[in-house]
Amino acid sequence: MNVELLKGLGKVKQYKYGEFVCVEGEMGNTAYLLLEGKVEVRLGSFKDEPKTVAVLVPGAVFGEMSLLENKPRNASVVTATNTLLVLEIEKSNFLQILKSDKEIAYNLLKTLLGRMEKEMDEIYRVKLAYVAEIRRNPLFQQIKDLSCEQFAAIIDQDSEHALRLLKFVSHTLAEINQKNIN
Repeated sequence: MNVELLKGLGKVKQYKYGEFVCVEGEMGNTAYLLLEGKVEVRLGSFKDEPKTVAVLVPGAVFGEMSLLENKPRNASVVTATNTLLVLEIEKSNFLQILKSDKEIAYNLLKTLLGRMEKEMDEIYRVKLAYVAEIRRNPLFQQIKDLSCEQFAAIIDQDSEHALRLLKFVSHTLAEINQKNIN
């Protein structure tokens, strides 16, 4: 991970325990790299019983789904430790980082895929046909076995296809999260 590149393209922000870093339903124009502390990713934050779908630790990227899809945020992110440090990255810089630091792009792809597979495992028994359809999708098939070197080659050859892969995982994860909370 090219830390110097990141520092030049974002700003460090600090949050206290229980603060919202980003809020479900708002339009997002930033993504975040978690530097220190932990956060909870919550669905239905303003309902009686919000659901925590992930706990993220340093090195994780969040808030990216809103940037990739130009849609409102589908989850809230809340500080789960006394102190939280994040690198806040504007949309234009985020896309530049993905193209210039292939390791970050690959880690983002695999992080989203991991979240997606976890959620699919949770709904598998209830929505078997839906999960099977995702697993048969050619884009899912391509992504699940992709190495960092292969993804780097895709970025070099066709950065739009690399972005399509990220958007596919992002969109599918958002769709699964909605099915899982309803």
